[in-house]
Amino acid sequence: MNQSFTSSHQAALRQVAFVATLVCLVLSGFTRAQEKTADAPRSPRRVKLNIEEVEAATSSQHARQTIAASIPLDRLEDHHRAQVEALLTKRSLFRCLPALRIELEPSSYEFYRRQPEIAVAIWQVLGISEVELKQVVRDHYTVDSKDGSRGRIEILLRTDDLLIVRGTGNWHSGLLPVPIRSEGLFILRHRFEQDRDGRRFVTHQAALFLAFPQQSVRNVAKLISPVTNMIADRNFRDISLFLRMMQVASVQRPGWVERIAGRLKGLTRSQREELLKTAARAVVTARRVRETAAQR
Repeated sequence: MNQSFTSSHQAALRQVAFVATLVCLVLSGFTRAQEKTADAPRSPRRVKLNIEEVEAATSSQHARQTIAASIPLDRLEDHHRAQVEALLTKRSLFRCLPALRIELEPSSYEFYRRQPEIAVAIWQVLGISEVELKQVVRDHYTVDSKDGSRGRIEILLRTDDLLIVRGTGNWHSGLLPVPIRSEGLFILRHRFEQDRDGRRFVTHQAALFLAFPQQSVRNVAKLISPVTNMIADRNFRDISLFLRMMQVASVQRPGWVERIAGRLKGLTRSQREELLKTAARAVVTARRVRETAAQR
């Protein structure tokens, strides 16, 4: 294998990861290798942050066609519909991420789904990621990965159980003379449920379409898709673990959550207060579950 071929692989791998960051609401910015245990909440008893995989990930043509057909194009604004239709007709990479079930307060899930910049701010405080996500105007964000790669994400549609996000970006590298431009579409669906004991769960699953204008990058990206698929699957699982971790911390270590809220940068006072209120609701639910279990 010659050096130029190796460099192309590396460039495409990093670019796919960056676009996944854009359209997956900074999924690729969440990296387990960078975790700092010093800031993690500590508990007198160990709690396994279990999440359940209820459906495996896939890149099948059947899944691609099914998910593309399920997009409610009639609910999108005209220019958004045109953008989505154009992207779906391109030779884009596709991945349907695993469906994961998490024990989680619905209000907590909605909190982070509607304000992803707060999750990113927490990652920065914990030392998990250096990615920056800033809201420009409603439903429009800029993303900076701190390595010269920048992009924008726009929420095209957000309903009670569906989120559709489009991301575009440019990746700069010394290996290539010009920036690589890319585009992606992220579709997230979820549902809530409650068991007999009053425990609440969310099951969510996402699909990802990635497109690269440059034929050379597209070819390499397709070749290394097994690796990037694995990265996307793992990042989606890590995001789910983060949500579960915040739920557990809210119940068992509310003081830690308070300290984290006080250290977050770039947030308004109302956002900090909403974070603490979300944590408090998790505490109330946990108490209710314990009381229900004790009565049996």
